[in-house]
Amino acid sequence: MKTVKTHRAERSPRANRAVRTPGGLSFRLDVRAVVVVVLLLAAALAASVVLIGTGDFPISAGDVLKTLMGDGNAGQEFIVNELRLPRVLVGLLVGARWGSAGRCSRPCRATRSAVRTSSGSVRGRRPGR
Repeated sequence: MKTVKTHRAERSPRANRAVRTPGGLSFRLDVRAVVVVVLLLAAALAASVVLIGTGDFPISAGDVLKTLMGDGNAGQEFIVNELRLPRVLVGLLVGARWGSAGRCSRPCRATRSAVRTSSGSVRGRRPGR
């Protein structure tokens, strides 16, 4: 019986799409990654609206959205735009920065020498033994 090797792209369950623009730019787009990013952004937006509305002076989600669009009263605009929105935006940016820092440091932790050194130092061994 003869085994046939297939390319990884043929076996992969991920659906990649080639996108071509009229200007001649072309790139591959991972549909699953785009869906995940859109869902995470929607969840962050929904959480932001809820967090902006909670506090000592509760504001409904509809009123928060109206205020963000510029249709709120003076009290709501002060509370949302001056007090709560900056805190939520800083929280989102700090969280995104921590996530990107964790992603960037991942290759450093996955090297064999780092794993061997860290596990060897716990056991009192020297690297290479």
